[in-house]
Amino acid sequence: MGSVVRDRVREKMKTELAQQVYTVFAERGLENVTAQQAAQAVGISRATFFRYFSSKEDAVVTALRSMSMHFSQMLESMASNPSESLLELLRRSFEPTVVAAEEDPEAVRSRVQLVWSTQALRASWQESRREQQAELAQALHPFCANHRLADTSALLALTLYDHALVRWVDSHNESLREILDEAFDFAAMIDNKWSTGAARK
Repeated sequence: MGSVVRDRVREKMKTELAQQVYTVFAERGLENVTAQQAAQAVGISRATFFRYFSSKEDAVVTALRSMSMHFSQMLESMASNPSESLLELLRRSFEPTVVAAEEDPEAVRSRVQLVWSTQALRASWQESRREQQAELAQALHPFCANHRLADTSALLALTLYDHALVRWVDSHNESLREILDEAFDFAAMIDNKWSTGAARK
């Protein structure tokens, strides 16, 4: 087996273990579970855990990065619709995360709460968001008149998503889909009013 193949196999294994361990930490709490207990819960030894991860936090960060939204792939795969606004396109790009929340809402909530309640993980979350914003802006360039519009649109979209996510996590009787739709609809309403006002001038 070549080194490239070995690296891919190792990376795949690391990602799978990270996601499994992340689930354990989300269910029980990061501070309430040792690395050895987490390792046992997913069927590996403590030595194997530390072969892949330097710490519990490192395992969670690895899982977070593997679960990040890949906007370039999503936007490239979306069929171009001339009648679709930029905001509508952006809203559609979040659909995979909405579907995941609908399939297992409590698991998603517990994972998000784990990150927000742990300072080191919050910093990693914020860094991940900055990377996603840059990726989304890059992916939006073909859809925008200039780079500045792409950058601003990426920031707006992620801000709307994070606002919706906060509200959804704090609520147990609202749908992330409905909250996100409402947020993007509100942004569209503001944009329409601004455009109408500018046209009148």
